[in-house]
Amino acid sequence: MSDEQNAEQKQFLQDGQQEQSQQQQIDEHTQQPKEDIQQKEDNQEKLEKKEEAVEQMKQDIGVKSDIEQQQEASETPEKIVQKEPESEIIKDENKIEGDQSKGQEDKSQVIEKSPETISSNLENLFLKADYTFPIEIKVCDPVQKGGGISTYIVYTIKGKDCFGEFETCRRFNEFYTIRELLLAKWPGQYIPPIPEKSVSTGTEIIIERTRLLNIFCMKMMQIKHLYYSEEFYDIFLRSTNPDINKQIAQIPKQNVFAYTERYKQAFQINEIKEITPEMIKKMSGVQSFLKLSQASLTKLLEQAKSLSSSRKQLKETFFTIFGLNISEYEKQVLQEWVPQNKLIFANPANAEILELAKKIRDPNNNSLDKIQDLISTEQRDIDAFIQAFQTRDSLMQSKQKAEQKLSEEQSDLYKIMKGNSTMKGSFSKLSLDEQKQKLELQLNETQKEVDQYKLLFQLVTDVLTSYTIDKFKKDKHQTYKSILADLAQCECQYLEIQQQFWFKVSETIKQNQEP
Repeated sequence: MSDEQNAEQKQFLQDGQQEQSQQQQIDEHTQQPKEDIQQKEDNQEKLEKKEEAVEQMKQDIGVKSDIEQQQEASETPEKIVQKEPESEIIKDENKIEGDQSKGQEDKSQVIEKSPETISSNLENLFLKADYTFPIEIKVCDPVQKGGGISTYIVYTIKGKDCFGEFETCRRFNEFYTIRELLLAKWPGQYIPPIPEKSVSTGTEIIIERTRLLNIFCMKMMQIKHLYYSEEFYDIFLRSTNPDINKQIAQIPKQNVFAYTERYKQAFQINEIKEITPEMIKKMSGVQSFLKLSQASLTKLLEQAKSLSSSRKQLKETFFTIFGLNISEYEKQVLQEWVPQNKLIFANPANAEILELAKKIRDPNNNSLDKIQDLISTEQRDIDAFIQAFQTRDSLMQSKQKAEQKLSEEQSDLYKIMKGNSTMKGSFSKLSLDEQKQKLELQLNETQKEVDQYKLLFQLVTDVLTSYTIDKFKKDKHQTYKSILADLAQCECQYLEIQQQFWFKVSETIKQNQEP
């Protein structure tokens, strides 16, 4: 019985849609002659105005020689009368046709690129940005502001891109807000991670967070469509608004059509591909690899933390011995038999040795922290990429909700076409015919939404498998080399300070030797 009712419902809806399409055809046929007649009348009126203008020009010819007056009166007006109106009519007709076609194009553009679809700022950035320009960006100089429970840290962000230099200050929660916004605007895309929120504002936490936020910006500059997005480039890096969280909250929410246009424009896609088994296999392999990597990285991070902690303890112990205790030993024991100018660490003339010992001790300059940063960033990267797969899957969930809505609207329309009232209609002041027309419009829009979710899901899958995964691997290798190169440079500088320390000690000893 249920199958018969569904078949009857579908047939009923098809009959109604067929009647509606026939009526639209009749309306179009009756409307076209009216438009042709109106266009002819407009052209005739323009021709009459041109002829009047020509006659007026004849009367306004200035005083010249008789020969010139005769030539201008007999030849020039004749040419104007015979040729100008004809050419002007053609121009006017072309202009009318051009205006009509332009109007249709403008109308289609309004539908395809309305404010909800994509902003002009974003459009201009994508078109004007030079993706080959080497971007420079750095997070530095954390400063504590406020007081009491309102204390917060502000980080300076400065750099240079193809549009020029920039410098701004941002709080941590603004980093968090911009990332959440990018997640919402770019479903299925990897968005670089940031460190976790923390209530503590201790020195070590601030220093570590500065390093990790710097890595976030470094990764953002590698992904050009994210860097030059309106949200990151226009608002996060260059907005002068003191509260960009409020500015971000005022950005209109985008729909599925806007997401599709954004993807097409950013990745220059004209044709959306069907999802293939190869795409599914590639995504499945990457997800399995990422999940397996999490366990090994957890163990490696603990070792890196232990190594970094040992280095800090070693530096403190070194300074305690050579910056403090040795000097006290010389004062209390050796100074009874040796003149002060012959001492090494307790001699004020050798203050440079103490300064070098302080540099070796500097707790803010522990290069082994970079190994810890590298591994912790790897962990966050895995979570962020898995998050990209999750936001892709959420598109399918949104499609299913739209399909459920479509089914409910079809059921309501069937009831109305049978002459029955719906649950929503019982509270409406509209007649059944008006409710029917309204539901038909809603059905059409919901069907478009369902179809668009399908296309967007295909589009995101295509970009994910043909671009994002490969770029993620390439950038990860680049980031790995960059952090190791930075570590190597810092270690060389650290060893150079140690070398200077021991060279100064050795030189002082030679100078104090008895002849």
